[in-house]
Amino acid sequence: MYHKYFLVLVSCLLFIAMAGCSKKDQSTLDPKRRLTDYIALSFAVKDSKDRQSLSNYLTGSAKTRLAAWSDEQFRQAFVETKRQFLKLVIDEVKAINSTETNITYELIYTDQSKGKGTKVTNKKMAHLVSEQGVWMISDVRNIKELVEYQNEMSLP
Repeated sequence: MYHKYFLVLVSCLLFIAMAGCSKKDQSTLDPKRRLTDYIALSFAVKDSKDRQSLSNYLTGSAKTRLAAWSDEQFRQAFVETKRQFLKLVIDEVKAINSTETNITYELIYTDQSKGKGTKVTNKKMAHLVSEQGVWMISDVRNIKELVEYQNEMSLP
């Protein structure tokens, strides 16, 4: 009788050990987390060599567009940018099927290249696909952009 309990206990311990040793990073299993990690990385780029790190989050047309950029274009967009991340708000996660999902989000940051204290809010929709269990960004579309200038004067 104790033999059965011992086998069950050993089986459970093996299952737990195998699950704990999984090679997949848990962040790759959640599309929201994957998108959030990509955005954080995009604001932390310090060198053209970081292009490969960004590319590891992309697939399809998004990866093709990034690969097509010259080193100078990449530097201007990510390294020399004067953007500072403020906030990310996930508005909606809409699963299309088990391997595709759309995430609508708002990205808020300051952009000194547009003027001191300028705040930009981009509403975007990202299309993510699961490739071998890893969520990858296949496309991102701009929906709306709002630029707020500090101390802006306007006339009627």
